[in-house]
Amino acid sequence: MASDCVPLSVASYNCRGINSMKINYVKSLLSKVSVLFLQEHWLSDDQLQGLGNIDSRFLYSGVSGFANTDLLRGRPFGGCAILWRSDLRANVTVITVHSRRLCAIRMDNGNYKVLLINVYMPYEGNEDMTDEFADELTLIESLINDNLDCHVIVGGDFNVDFNRQRLHTSILGSFCDNNGLTPVDRHSSCTVDYSYNFNVSRFSILDHFLLSGTLYCNNVDSNFVLHDADNLSDHDPIILQLSLAMNLVCLANRVYTRHTSWAKATSQDCDKYKGLLSEKLCEIDLPVDAISCKNMNCSSAEHKRSINAYAGSIITACYEAANATIPVTSSRQASSCIPGWTEHVKPFRDKSIFWHNLWMECGRPMTGVVAESMRRTRAAYHYAIRRIKKDEDNIIRERLANCIVENKQRTFWMEIKRIRSKKAVQVGLLMAILMPRV
Repeated sequence: MASDCVPLSVASYNCRGINSMKINYVKSLLSKVSVLFLQEHWLSDDQLQGLGNIDSRFLYSGVSGFANTDLLRGRPFGGCAILWRSDLRANVTVITVHSRRLCAIRMDNGNYKVLLINVYMPYEGNEDMTDEFADELTLIESLINDNLDCHVIVGGDFNVDFNRQRLHTSILGSFCDNNGLTPVDRHSSCTVDYSYNFNVSRFSILDHFLLSGTLYCNNVDSNFVLHDADNLSDHDPIILQLSLAMNLVCLANRVYTRHTSWAKATSQDCDKYKGLLSEKLCEIDLPVDAISCKNMNCSSAEHKRSINAYAGSIITACYEAANATIPVTSSRQASSCIPGWTEHVKPFRDKSIFWHNLWMECGRPMTGVVAESMRRTRAAYHYAIRRIKKDEDNIIRERLANCIVENKQRTFWMEIKRIRSKKAVQVGLLMAILMPRV
C-alpha cells in the first residue's frame, strides 16, 4: 500500500435518468474527477444501491425524487446523489438532509474540511415552486451554519441562468450574498459557455458551482464544460478543478491476463497461424548431433542441452504464432458491449460525432448546413440507442436460438455468461428460450 496525491475535482451532471445506455458515459466522468454530483437519476429509494455498481472505485450517497409510497404517473422523476472516490485518504461523513432535492457530505482530510452539497432545484413556474425554491435554500443555509468550520462547495442544477433577470435569479443572488458564496461563473478561469440546450437551438447555463470565499479567491484552477456527442442528456456536465491536494490510498489493481481463445478463431485465423508457424519452425536450427546420436545410454550434457533448447524453440514458435494470429479472451467485467450495438448504433454514432466535432470547430452556429446536419445526426444516434434498448431482449433471444439451431454449444454458454453478468436481465428470458413451446 502506497500514498499518492491528486487535486480535488468535482463534476456536476444532470443525467435525466440513469440507465444502461448512460452508465458508460457516467463512468467516463468518474474517471476524470474525485467527486461527482448527479441530478435527476430517476431512481427509487430501493434502486439507489445501483449507484454503487457503476464503478467499484466509488462510494455514494443519494436521495430519490419520490417516495416508494407515491403513486407515479408517467416516468419516474428527480433525485440527486454524490459519488466520491473510495481511495481518498479522508474521513467522509454523509449528512442527513430532510429533502428530496438535496444531498450532502462532509470531507475531512486532516488539513482542511469541505462541505459538499448537491442540489436539484425546482424551475421557475408558479408561486408554489418559488416557495419550494426558497425552502431548499433555507435548508442549504442551515447546513452551512451547522458546518462553519468547513469550506463550502454547492453545486448542481439550479434551473437558474444568472444572465436572465428572473425572480429565482434574484433570490439565488441574495442567498449567495447573505452566505458568503460566489458563483464560479464569475471567476476568470471559468470557460462554461452553456450547460443546457433545448433541441440544440436554445442554450443556457443552468448548472453552477457556488464556493465560499477562500476557495473562490485562492483555489479555483478551472471551471469548464464537456460538450460530448456521447452525452444523451440535454444537460452537459461541468467540472470544477481546485488546487486542494487530496491524498489517495493506492492499492494494486487486479490484473487480468489474456489467453489465446481457439474457440473464437475462424478458419482464416487458423490458416494464418499455420503459415506463420511454418515460417518460424523453418528458422529453428536442428540439433543434428543430438538427433542423430544412436547411443541409447547417451549421457552427453551437450546433447541434453541441445534437445531441451530445440523443444523450447518449438514451444516459443507456437506461442508467438498463436499470439499474432488467434483472438484472445477478454475480461467479462471489462466487456460492456450492448447486443446489436455494432450493427445498429455504431454507424449513427460515428456520423454524429463527425458532425458534432465539425459543428464545434465552426463555432457552434445556430443555423446553416453544419448546424442542421449536427442536429439531424444527433437525433438519429439517440433514436438508434432507444430502439436497440427496446429490442435488446429480442436480439438476445435470437442469438441464443441461433446457437441452439446451429448446435454451437460453446457459443451458447458464452452468451449465457454474458447474460448472467448483466443483473438487469431477467431469468424469464432464459426460460423462454430453453423451455419447449406447447
